[in-house]
Parts: sequence; structure tokens; C-alpha cells
Amino acid sequence: MAKNISRRDFLKYAGGGVAVLVVGSKLGWMLKDAPYAAAATQTLTLRIGDAMKDMHTHNAVNSAQCYFWVYKSTAPNLPAECPGPTIVVARGDTINVSVTNDLDEPHTLFIPGILEDLGSIAAGATVTRNNIPINAAAGAYLYYDNLNQPVNRVMGLHGAIIVMPTEADRTAGHKLTPYGGLAADHGVQRLYDDFGSAHFPGLAWEEGDATPWALNNAFPNSPHGTLNRVNCPPFRQYVWLLSQASPKLFAEVGNAAPGTGARIPANFMNAFLRDPFQAHAFHTDNPNGNRIPSYFLINGQSGFFSHFNPTITPMGRVGEPAVVHIMNAGLWAHSMHLHANHMWITSVNGVVNTNPIWVDVYRVDPMDRIDYTVPFMRPPDVGHPKGIGLPETPLQTANGHPVWPPIEEFAMYMPPLGTKAKNAQNQDVELGQRMSPLCYPMHDHSEPSQTSQGGNYNTGLISGIYFIGDRNGMMDFPMDEDFHMAYQNARGCTSGTQDAAPPIGEIH
Repeated sequence: MAKNISRRDFLKYAGGGVAVLVVGSKLGWMLKDAPYAAAATQTLTLRIGDAMKDMHTHNAVNSAQCYFWVYKSTAPNLPAECPGPTIVVARGDTINVSVTNDLDEPHTLFIPGILEDLGSIAAGATVTRNNIPINAAAGAYLYYDNLNQPVNRVMGLHGAIIVMPTEADRTAGHKLTPYGGLAADHGVQRLYDDFGSAHFPGLAWEEGDATPWALNNAFPNSPHGTLNRVNCPPFRQYVWLLSQASPKLFAEVGNAAPGTGARIPANFMNAFLRDPFQAHAFHTDNPNGNRIPSYFLINGQSGFFSHFNPTITPMGRVGEPAVVHIMNAGLWAHSMHLHANHMWITSVNGVVNTNPIWVDVYRVDPMDRIDYTVPFMRPPDVGHPKGIGLPETPLQTANGHPVWPPIEEFAMYMPPLGTKAKNAQNQDVELGQRMSPLCYPMHDHSEPSQTSQGGNYNTGLISGIYFIGDRNGMMDFPMDEDFHMAYQNARGCTSGTQDAAPPIGEIH
């Protein structure tokens, strides 16, 4: 019998993002900090269930909720979210997996190259596998429900898994890459060997800086107290897991009986991709509007909630290269365009590029896995004699200052300080935002994805990149307290008393 979705648990549109779950015994170096220690396990224990999520446009006058199927970790007990938790394992380790199906038809968990034989799990049943070897190549993978494709996956049963390289994977005499050690003359190996050299001065990808962060004491009167966090982690990597959601269609799936209606793949895909255009299709007063996606998500979030989320948006200094693992669990193609830095496409669908191309946008089709290696070099649009952002003596402004670091902009606010607006409580709110640290956008060149609920431009599939300093010059750029706290979140501490999951791979 179909479940009545109005009785499901609710997921709030939280700002924390997808939880990180370390599975196995070979990543002890990642477990020294509270965020990881609280989410470490030898057994991946998941329940397949459903939930209703308050989307980011939901408020008292605008209903914006969506029904999802979810993978939820129960040991440790992590909040339900769509997508499921990001799982981190080490090559050469072994793990256990236990999955319980709380829905009303068969489902499963499929992890390419790691767990491909769990099989169909009947409604109400639990399936367990022990001593599963992690022999897959280092890199990022999509885990998902591969039954009744693509319905189960698109409804929310998907997540990211990262296989970390170990010292045993290193090519002797060379630096580690996200894919382990490669041949000495491989293009990606040469690129990662170059990070931290005279050509790309700063840190190698595998290197961190454990000295206390200079800005820890910048706000001694902060109610949050003085924080003691390192200023740069090693193995800097992020996940951008892309998906699309249709509240109307997903509700139909939730209310349908197994094997009927919108649960039939052909019916689902026709509605999701081919419903005819309607004006005001997503308006709350049009319950019969079309069923194409109205939310475009990155790690389950969008708009402000993804752009200002330090677990999604890379934040670092010049000289702190990072890799972004992009996966598309949905049915729409996206083209992820990053401002400020071109990036190298170092891996496409598990194949490490022998000659990685350097671009500012790349297409990500459904089920694609694309890796962006972001060098965190000086933005090339800043005036430099050679114009490509490598360290050199910068040009001068008309006032005789170097254009890098951009000290003349550090004290600028847009709009100017003193520009006010009223909030919902009719209180004045300051709108001026400091131009430091330097903020650049990331957006999808598939323009419909930049909206939510049929409108609301710039509330869709967006992120960004922040430059908070330069290891080859001015170490830290000034920042106001609101950004200071967001950046501390990226270093493992929230604005309150609880630790928060830092970027994947962080030691501090």
C-alpha cells in the first residue's frame, strides 16, 4: 500500500550540508578531530526511508516542500538528508555494510567497483555484507539505488563515496594525487608535482599547515570566543553532487502503489523531462502545474545556502590547490562554470586524463563524474604583466599601489555601509558587504537551473570560490565577523559550541 506522504518526517533546509561519514580502520589520521570522531564507523549502517523536506524558498506565505526517498545513517545516527552522507574510505581497507529497507517496494545500495551484488532488498528486510574489500581506484564515486532506474535514484537514493589514496599508492619520489600515484610522466602526476614548487609556490595538495590561524584572535569580543584552528588542511577536496527535484512528480511517486503510475520509469521520465510548458506552472495556487524540475540542487542545497556554505564553496588562499569532485545523480545536463580560476579536468568518469585540459566550464551529463582541480592561483583578471595569475611583480594602480593584493578594495562595501532594509520583524538590517575576502561565483551555464520554483533568479544551482589570502604575499585578507565565522566553519567549528564537518580530508 502506498504511503501517505503527508505523514512523513520533515527535513529542514539546514545550512550545515551533507554529513561526512568515515568508514573503515585505515583513516585514523582523519579521526583526530571531533567532527570525524563523531562520524566514524567500521560498518556502514543505512536505512532506506522517506521524508518531506522544507526547501530553501519555503516560508509562511509560500509552500515549498518536497518529498524524497533517503539513505539515512543510523550508526552513527546522522540527520536524514538528500543526498545521503558522503562516505570516505581508504584503498586497501575492508568495511561492513548493513542496509534496511523501510519503504514499500524493493530497493538496494549499489557502489560501483565496491559493492555491486547486494541485490534486491524486500520491503521491511535487512541485508548485511561483511569484509568488503576496498580495491577500487582512488577517486570519487556515486552510490545509488540501481533498481527501477532512474526513478529510485532521482527520488533521492544517491550519495557520494570517496576512496582515499594511501601511502602505499604513492609513486616513489613523487607527490600524491587524488588518484594515488601515477606514472612519473603522466600529465596529472606532473601537475600535482608542480603544486608547491617554484612554479606554483605554496602547498602541495597533500600538504597542510598546522600552525594556528593568524585571524583566530581577530575578534576577541566575539560571543563565540577565541577559536584555535589550523589555517590550512591537507588533501583539500569538495563534493558537488548535482540533482534536480520536482515536488509535484515526487509527491505522485510517494502516493502511488508499487509498480504503478509515476513509479513506472517511462511515466516518470516523460513527466520529469517532457511535460508541456505552462505559465505559472510552479505557483502554489496551481496544483495541476507541470511536473518538470523546479529545484536544482548541489549537495541538496541551492542559492544562498549553497553559495555561502564552506563545505560546498571552496575557500582558501593562493597556493592552496583543491580538487572538486562533481557528480550528476539527476536527469538534466549541467555545465559548471567557475570564475576567478580556470581549472584542470583531471578525471572524467573514472579515467584520469593523461593530458588534462585547462578550462573554465565543462559539461556534466547525467551520471557523469568529473573532477576539477582548482589551482588557487591569483585570479588572471587581476592586472599582471603576463596575465595568467602566476606569482610575479604586479602592475600598479593610479594611486601607486600594487593591484595584487587588492588593498584598495579591502575596505570597500557594496552597497555602501549605511544602506538598510527592513527584515520580517520590521527591523533595520545592514546590506553593505565587504569586498574582502574576494568572492567569485560558480554557476551552471544551463540557465534554467539558476532559478527555483519557476523563478527567483540566482536561487538555483550556484556556488562560488573565496580567496582569503595569498601564501606568496599577504597571508590573510581582512574579513568581517560574519565571514570569519563561516570560514571557521570550514576549519571545523560552527558559530556555536558544536564542531562541524570540515572539507573532506582535513586534519586539524
